[in-house]
Amino acid sequence: MQKLRLGLYGALTAAGIGWPWYCIYKFVKETEALGLTDPVEIVNLFSAGVWANASAGFIAADLTLVLIASFIFYAAEGMRVGMKRWYLYIPFTFAISFAFSFGLFMFNRERLILNKLD
Repeated sequence: MQKLRLGLYGALTAAGIGWPWYCIYKFVKETEALGLTDPVEIVNLFSAGVWANASAGFIAADLTLVLIASFIFYAAEGMRVGMKRWYLYIPFTFAISFAFSFGLFMFNRERLILNKLD
């Protein structure tokens, strides 16, 4: 069962880098079709879309709270199981995606636990 979880976390990590960045790619292509090419304007448009309406605001607020909880989890669980450099998952969240950083954290956590059991 633990190896199955390890595989699932690995797959989710891969999807967590591919799917969100595919969506960003599509967003950039859409903005270019509108004539926007300035990276600052594109980021501003993306940021405005996060709070564009109540449903987007709900997702943004929900994700913000989950991020805070996950950062606490990274610290507590990382130290509990003896993960080295657990703190790097926090900047991975902002540099790549939360789906990637959380999947990678869970993958490495599971791998560490499996190695300790062997």
